[in-house]
Amino acid sequence: MEKINKHCHFEKDNVCLGIGDDAAILTTDPNKKLVITTDTLVEGTHFKNDDDAQDIGHKALAVNLSDLAAMGVKPQWVTLNLTMPEVQSYWLEEFIKGFASLLHRHNVALIGGDTTQGPCSITVTAMGEAPLEDIKTRSDAQVGDLIAVTGNLGCASYALAHPYMDLNCDKRLHKPDARLDMIPFLKPIAKAMIDVSDGLLADLGHICLASHVGAQIITEKLPVSNTLKTQSDWLQHALAGGDDYELCFTVDPEHEAQLPSSCTVIGTITNSKRVEVLNNDQPIILKKFGFTHFKN
Repeated sequence: MEKINKHCHFEKDNVCLGIGDDAAILTTDPNKKLVITTDTLVEGTHFKNDDDAQDIGHKALAVNLSDLAAMGVKPQWVTLNLTMPEVQSYWLEEFIKGFASLLHRHNVALIGGDTTQGPCSITVTAMGEAPLEDIKTRSDAQVGDLIAVTGNLGCASYALAHPYMDLNCDKRLHKPDARLDMIPFLKPIAKAMIDVSDGLLADLGHICLASHVGAQIITEKLPVSNTLKTQSDWLQHALAGGDDYELCFTVDPEHEAQLPSSCTVIGTITNSKRVEVLNNDQPIILKKFGFTHFKN
């Protein structure tokens, strides 16, 4: 994306925030900003051809709603671009059922899109509006902030590595829930925020890079399921697995008591300019930092 932005970037007065966060922020109204995000799911990378079509439809929308949740913005509109090798009526009907069910749950309108023939891929663009002061970005973390996450970590990664071993983990992988429910609670207190899609360390690293800070994570504080905690490689799943779609955010220590019970403080923002993981007070190094599409 950096190479693309190098050639395509130009300043425009109504662009408050462009490439580099979970969503772009545009000025279209004197009192509100338009927040836009887009994601693509590709067969063979994000889902398998024998995955449940309803689950695919659900996830295609959920990952975009999660990006808006990370910005603290309620979604209002989406577009859907669907590319298929051929029209399979039953698959398409089931896909739309999963997509529409989540759409209706969050009162979001589908306003357009496109259908084309080719290798199976799904692109969704989601949009919402909010006053600028209510929008969260990755760049507002400060040294001394607490680092917190919603829910549990690592379930989806565990399910990908060990399918059908835990029904709850399987659901977290195939039908993730965007944490839009957290917006009212986190809007007054969260500073920098991101959704955990590529792995906690990788996504927290994005916050650190954007905010010019470092971070220290305490493994004993990581919230994980009982199933995951029994696995020898649970730390790898929790820290670098990805696909959780929980929220990771920073908060001033004076607001710790205001955190909902479903949120867990897992570390602190530092001035080290790197992400450090401590296990029993000793720094550790993981084999995998997080998911990247183009590793080379």
